[in-house]
Amino acid sequence: MPAIVRSVALAAFAAALLFGDAHDEAIKLIGTVAQALSTVNVPEFMEAFDKDMPEYGKLQADVSALVNQADVGSSIEPISDEGDDVHRSMDLDWYLEVRSLIQDGPIVHRRQVIHCELRKEKRKWKIVSLKPLDFFAPAALDK
Repeated sequence: MPAIVRSVALAAFAAALLFGDAHDEAIKLIGTVAQALSTVNVPEFMEAFDKDMPEYGKLQADVSALVNQADVGSSIEPISDEGDDVHRSMDLDWYLEVRSLIQDGPIVHRRQVIHCELRKEKRKWKIVSLKPLDFFAPAALDK
């Protein structure tokens, strides 16, 4: 009997390592999004989003315009994370520092709680909702 219990425990541990924890996978995706924004990698940023997400095109246009006008620093701190192995709902304390590309140009600081819904499809997490989207709009750097 102890051998069976040991085998089941080892199998469960191996499965956890192989498939990962839903929370950890979702956090990793959010970290990738923050890094992609900071490194001006719009395709990688958008890869995290479901193409059927409402206003997907607007988000892509806004993020492209934002990174083309400024250096962007992005950091995210999860506030809440709830859900299961298929759906996650997260509130994120998101901070952006938008530095004008013009020498001695202005710096805009943005910080807001962003609500994010994720869904896992075919072993891959995708962001299916992000609110408010105007957080990622180009900055008014001419003031």
